[in-house]
Amino acid sequence: MFFHFAILLAGAGFAVATSGLSSQCQSALLNISTSSSAACLNPSGLISLVITNSNSSSIIPGVNTWISGLCTQAACSNSTLQTVVTDVISGCSTDLSSLGVITTDPTAIVTSIQASYPTVRQLLCLTDILLTTHCVPEMLTGIQSATTTLSLNSIITLVTKLVSGRSTGIPSSAVCTNCTKAAYTVLSQGLPGIATAVQSSFSSECGANYTNGQMPSSIQATAGNSSSTTSSSGAIALSVGSLNMGAAAVAAVAAAFAIFA
Repeated sequence: MFFHFAILLAGAGFAVATSGLSSQCQSALLNISTSSSAACLNPSGLISLVITNSNSSSIIPGVNTWISGLCTQAACSNSTLQTVVTDVISGCSTDLSSLGVITTDPTAIVTSIQASYPTVRQLLCLTDILLTTHCVPEMLTGIQSATTTLSLNSIITLVTKLVSGRSTGIPSSAVCTNCTKAAYTVLSQGLPGIATAVQSSFSSECGANYTNGQMPSSIQATAGNSSSTTSSSGAIALSVGSLNMGAAAVAAVAAAFAIFA
């Protein structure tokens, strides 16, 4: 299931964020971050994540800044995705292998990411027009309000509970929102096989109306299609610290969607 993979991704991401990256992987990621062709991923937006380098600070502000910039960029082409994914696999193969990520078939990985990217991008760029916020940080904020500060440490604890099948203590009120309904609707349209696999548990948690395929009127898809550029100053300012925290941010998003399974 996709959400089981999301849990694995979250755990892997936090392992990377806490243990650090190999010098070869650091070099590969820094090269990607300074490439103009990677602007569609908003690598300069990862700079803001440096301010969340405390294990006790909420990473939500950094996630919000990255997604806000990401969603104004033009979509990545399949060619760009292939280049970025291939470079990551090549430069970070040791790091990925140590986390149990199998990279022996790069072509299959590239094809899978190219197929999933449009839907994932739509999910990331969903916006609550009533609150004028992106859905991902809104969902994370709701979870944080119902539990505790979503710091690196607390999300590691959350992921551990998810992996072990224990209760996370997150109430339905923090999970069953217009944003999560919209996320399921986008998933059902872009990746219907995955949506079908999680429909039963999602309906059980939030009610059948959450899986009726209707987009809430207060939620809009706001992924931009305009041309994008990355300033040289922003690219140069990227650091290994920001890349590590970036891994944590991506893992946090994965963990958030895993909760809704």
